[in-house]
Order: sequence, then structure tokens, then C-alpha cells
Amino acid sequence: MKQFTLFVFLIISNCLFGQISKELLTTIKSLEKYPSFYALDKEINGIENKVDKIAKSDELEYLALNGNNVYIKGVAIKILINRNDEKIKDVFKRLINSKDSILYNREHLSSSVSLPAFFFENLSFNNKLDKETQNKIKSDLTEIILNNQPVNISLLNEIHYQIPVNKKYYEKIRNIVIKSNSPSLLVALAKYQNENDIELIKSFKENSFSAIGEFPNDDFLPFLEKYTNHYDEFPYLFAVSKFCNPKGTELISKIVDLKTTNLKNSECNKNYCLKVFYNQIYMNDCKLFYPILEKMWLSHKILSFDILDFYEENHTKEETVDFILSGLFLNGKAELISHNMYDIEKMLSQNREEDLTFGETGKLVKLLNRLKTLSEEKYQFTLNSVISNIDDLETDDFIYQLNDNSNLLKAKNSFIQKMKSNESAYGLLIIINGVKKLGDEKLFNDCFEIIKERRNEFQEKEVWEKSLQEFLRNNKLKL
Repeated sequence: MKQFTLFVFLIISNCLFGQISKELLTTIKSLEKYPSFYALDKEINGIENKVDKIAKSDELEYLALNGNNVYIKGVAIKILINRNDEKIKDVFKRLINSKDSILYNREHLSSSVSLPAFFFENLSFNNKLDKETQNKIKSDLTEIILNNQPVNISLLNEIHYQIPVNKKYYEKIRNIVIKSNSPSLLVALAKYQNENDIELIKSFKENSFSAIGEFPNDDFLPFLEKYTNHYDEFPYLFAVSKFCNPKGTELISKIVDLKTTNLKNSECNKNYCLKVFYNQIYMNDCKLFYPILEKMWLSHKILSFDILDFYEENHTKEETVDFILSGLFLNGKAELISHNMYDIEKMLSQNREEDLTFGETGKLVKLLNRLKTLSEEKYQFTLNSVISNIDDLETDDFIYQLNDNSNLLKAKNSFIQKMKSNESAYGLLIIINGVKKLGDEKLFNDCFEIIKERRNEFQEKEVWEKSLQEFLRNNKLKL
């Protein structure tokens, strides 16, 4: 019996080594420990690069189908795709109903994708193949899914956004949508923008919004007006924002009124945040919507620099100054948006070291600098108000980022008053550290006198007292 077991083991080993070189087996060995793919993992990138250099096409095919775990299979599939290897289609056919799934970890987030959907994922985010080649392979794989019986509907649902538009399988997708009643596949169908599908899309009622976003035909506008109570839902807003015409603008105006009337900023997790809503409205850069968003600066103190640029282009200097000040002097904190949160390309192109508008203080500084270029007088007037209203914990950073000591020193009294009226004793230390940067000894001493007057307040909390003593030591001061 032992001899038979050994014989079988030797046969399996010989088959394995016959399929895979020793060097390749050693290289992929470490992948066996992987419970997931981590987006920033340098080790796995190194393994992929080495496998790509040494693996033959037949070896990759074998690993894709028979790898010891799904991550070995995944690496083999990825390399086959990057090479545009002729074996891709055959491997996909054999894995089309695989129950394996790949887990991705990205910082505190995780997501999973089925192994057959992993093919499409690698084609959608691929810098090795041009778009034409990516879509050609996707079309071939989609056709394989549609010709396979029974059709793997769950796989089609999973990849619905990645299914390319191809007339040769339009009818098949349409029939599957009708039979399966799948809102996900309705999105794939809507991409064909066939007017004969309008009534079919409408029949999905509130589940049709994502599909309408792919096919913004004016015939959908009366339909969307019936569903304005969905104004706080991503798919609805994404759809409506695509209608860049007068009728679409009327609908946008209506849902902005609904949103601002029923604002619940405390429930941001449910998309009640005005900032997210605002970004969704102009995510497609429809200039017809800009005047509506301009009004939100005057009513709710929220403004994107894209909207401000547009306003300045179409108004006089005086009008732009009045516009900035009218919103800035409203009660509450200004919500400033450096760029649309859905403009990924612009976000990635920004230089974090040169552009300070990633932080709230940096955005305020950018707005003040814009005001300064328009009117030095109004800028100086505004500084007094900003100093009075800015959060005490942001004062030091504000002074540093504005980098305009000469004009800030013209607002000395505002700093003195802020020191006197600030609620938190700890905040006084932040303010005076900022004042120190201005290089005015008398102003610094006047601010320190206020700390002396409010000295007892620091004893309310141990950490405040500790911070005060540290401040005194660093500045060689005594109370």
C-alpha cells in the first residue's frame, strides 16, 4: 500500500514539475500564504514581475486553472491578459463558473471579486494594453458568457459596467434583461442608447436611474420629475446631472430647493451632506447649472472654485468682490471646494506640496488671495472678520499659510479681541503662537498679558496647564 501511495505521489509530482519549472514554483511559493491582495503591496508586484519574466504561456495557463490558491491563479491570469495571450479565451471558458473569489484590501476598506470577473477588472484598469485591445478582449469574453448555457447571470450582473457596447450581442442582453428583470444589466443595455428601449427602462421605475444616467434622453425628464423625492440618492442625482439643457436645469433647480429645505447635515452617512450633493450637481461640468450653485454660496455658504472662476469670467471685478463677501459674511463656517470630488484626473494631477487647497485653511487662504487680487481694500476689511471668526485651533496655521504679515498686522486689534473673548484657554496658546510668527513684539506681549489675566483657566484641565508650562519654557517667559 505504501509503495502504491508513493507511486501516485511521484506521478503527481512529475506531472506538476512537467508543467511548471522549478524556478517558477519557487517564485510563486510565497503567494500560497496570501489571504488577500493588498493594493500597495510591493512584494506581490515583485513576484508578478519575476513571474512575467520567467513563465511560459503554457505554465501560466496551468497555474490559472490549477494554482494552489486563488491568488496564484489571479497572478497568472493578470500576466496572460497583460501579454494579450491567445490562451486568455480558453482559460476564461474553463473558469466561467468558478466559485473562487479574490479579496482586495485597501487601507481600511476591503472588497471581493469573483475569479471570472477578475478578468474584466484587470482589463478595465490596465496600463499595458491600449483601450481598443482592452475592449476587444472584453467583447470576446462577454460573447463567451452569453453563448454559454446556462448563462451566468450573476457574473453579468457583477461586470455590468464593464460590458462593452457591441451590436452583435445587443439582442441577447435585451432578452436577458427582460427575463431576469436585472437593474444592473439594464445599465449595460442603456449604453446602446436605443430609443426603442425607453419604455423598458421606465418600467423599472426607481431602479432605472443608473440606466438613465447612461442614456440621458429628454423623454426621461417627465419621468424623473415624478421621482424628485429621490433627490438624495446617488443614482438619481447622477442621472439628472446628465441633462445639460434648459429642462434639465429646471429639474436641478427644483431638487436643489428640496435639498436645502430639508437639509440634515448631521446625517452625512446617508448623503444628506450638502457638499456631496453640490459636487454631484456639477460633476459633468454643465455650465447651465452654475448659476443655481452660485446662489448656494449666498444662501448656504458653500462654493467651489470652479463656480467662482465661472462667476468671475462673466461679471465685473466689483460684482465678483460683492459676491465673495456676501457669502463669506454669512454666519457659520464656509464650505469651500477646491475641485469636483468626482474629477479624479484633476485630483491626481494636483501637486500636494504646491497646492495648499487640500485642507480647509488652505481653501480659505486661496479665497482671500483671490479677493486680494480684486480689491486690496476689501481684502484688508475682510481680514478683521476672518481673524475674529476663524477657529482658535486653526489660527496659527492660517497665519502661516496666508503669509501676509504686513496686512495681518493692520488687524492687531482683532487678535487682541480674539485673545480676550476666546472660550478655551488652550486655544490662547495656539493664537499666540501664530501671533509670534508676525514678528511684532508689542502685539506678542499684549497677547501674553491676556494669558496672565486668564491664567487660572488653564488649571481646569491638566493638559492645558502642561501646555502652558511648555509654552513658557519655550519662550523663556514667566507669569
